[in-house]
Amino acid sequence: MSQSYEEEQERLKLEIAVTEEWVDQQRELEDNLDAFLALTEKYVDVRELTPAIVNEFIKKILVYAPDKSSGKRQQRVRIIFNFLDEVEIPAVLEPIIHERPTKNRRTA
Repeated sequence: MSQSYEEEQERLKLEIAVTEEWVDQQRELEDNLDAFLALTEKYVDVRELTPAIVNEFIKKILVYAPDKSSGKRQQRVRIIFNFLDEVEIPAVLEPIIHERPTKNRRTA
């Protein structure tokens, strides 16, 4: 009986440690979310995206090598925000095409 009591005590200690770690993670997540929300409230009416604003929101941007295996060039980009884990951005179904202004072209 003493052995089963000691086994139960060990199991309960382990459960307490796991639960305390989970609570700490939830508190950290809540703090990060509060900080991110405060940051977004700071820039509600921003008209122009500046490098300073980008640096406050984004921790890093990972640009991967282009994939041409499907016959079309596809570029994978990961954006990792400050205060949050990685956020999934939905894939763009239509390609984004940037055209250069024609006024800078020289004619022969």
